[in-house]
Amino acid sequence: MNHDKNHDVNIYFDESGKSNETIHLMGGILIPKSYYEVNKEKLDSIVNESSIHWTSYGGHTTIRDSIKVLISEVLLHHHLVKMNVISFDINKIEANSKPIKPIISDVVDRTIYTKFPERVVYGLIRKYGKNTFINADVFIEHDYTYEAKNYDLKVDMLRQLNIQSIYRGENFRINKVAYLSKRSSYGIEVTDLLLGIVRTIILNESSDSKRKKAKNLLIMELLTDNKSNLFQFLKSIRLFEWHDDTNELKLTPFESYLDVFFSSNLEFLG
Repeated sequence: MNHDKNHDVNIYFDESGKSNETIHLMGGILIPKSYYEVNKEKLDSIVNESSIHWTSYGGHTTIRDSIKVLISEVLLHHHLVKMNVISFDINKIEANSKPIKPIISDVVDRTIYTKFPERVVYGLIRKYGKNTFINADVFIEHDYTYEAKNYDLKVDMLRQLNIQSIYRGENFRINKVAYLSKRSSYGIEVTDLLLGIVRTIILNESSDSKRKKAKNLLIMELLTDNKSNLFQFLKSIRLFEWHDDTNELKLTPFESYLDVFFSSNLEFLG
């Protein structure tokens, strides 16, 4: 491993979707540490002063403006930011686990809350080239589902990903994995926003409520605003969907979802 050309990065992880919902997303964004620090003071102050959460967004002007600033500032150089998303059906995981449950009672939670997050992060830090060594700090929005009697995501991820690096001969190191509380870092809030936007686009629900209409309208405003760079960024994300027929994650072109969403919401243009 060549440590002469280190590339220091921050990775932020979050999930979207409740346990009783068919579509459940887990996603992570990678931001070079030097780029992250450029507007840290300004963007951290925004998330500290505003309660920004995509799930509860309903069109409030101040929150809308804060979201636009966060997205536009972070994606100013969108080619530096990477995002991976996994989409899966919890019910399918439950069904697949039935033969294993008598042996490992918490196998479903272990799969969802340790294996999938590892897969998201691993996909962000591998294959940078033999002359680049990735130094990564991983931050996860705290949720007690990641901490259980027999597992702890921050401990397991640190251990397993560094083992993977050695085993596969990859050029990366996970320096730390830490939990962060809500509104403690703009990285966590931007991840929540981007993952929420991805989910809204995939679901492509009609604007039959004030909250749904506000979300669809804001996404369309961002997609058509060249200064936000959201459209170009979303075309670059890597979406992996769980396919029932093969029981595996397959790379799916997110641009197809983007096109369908756009064409379904043309009413918000102009």
